Amino acid sequence: MGTHGEGGAGGGKAATSAQAAAVAIPANYLERLKQRIREKSLFRGQVTLSSGKTSNYYMDCRLTTLDPEGSVLVAHAILELLAAKGIRADAIGGMSIGADPIVATVVALSFLQGRPLRGFLVRKEQKEHGMQKKIEGLDAAMKNASRHVVIVDDVCTTGKSTFDAIAAAEDEGMQVTAVISLVDREEGGSEELRTKYRYFAICTARELLAG
Repeated sequence: MGTHGEGGAGGGKAATSAQAAAVAIPANYLERLKQRIREKSLFRGQVTLSSGKTSNYYMDCRLTTLDPEGSVLVAHAILELLAAKGIRADAIGGMSIGADPIVATVVALSFLQGRPLRGFLVRKEQKEHGMQKKIEGLDAAMKNASRHVVIVDDVCTTGKSTFDAIAAAEDEGMQVTAVISLVDREEGGSEELRTKYRYFAICTARELLAG
């Protein structure tokens, strides 16, 4: 059995704190992120989407949001967008499972970058046992009408899952200050979201397909 820092899934010696601090996000992080999505998450060919529509491409963004480099690039892009747009929030959350890896990495990176955000996840169905939660990650401090939150999802097509997450957050008294998708398919959902909320996409499917 290997000792700490030897071999294992982490791949070699443990990094020192200086080495960890030296990990830098490239200045062209957005272009690098788009390339990563193209490489890992964009599949061309006839498919049927969850909405029932057919498409000549499919976006499996979890192959990017669960990738070591991809996850960090996604989180950094979201944090930079919030800063650039002057969006102040207490927490970030979204519908499970598309939002899960995004929320987790944004929360971790926000702490490392000195701009901490809390996280929460919305269940598709309320638990029938235990605390019977619809939203995971809420404590007494978060159940406050003054709390401003950002709702995030990996892909926006019709916007249904995003609207469901928004409704769950608002039912808990939270105020949705912005909505962000990693990829906007530009098929109606984002337009509807923009009529009610500040909506942003890190990139569009059109950009990815053109690359």
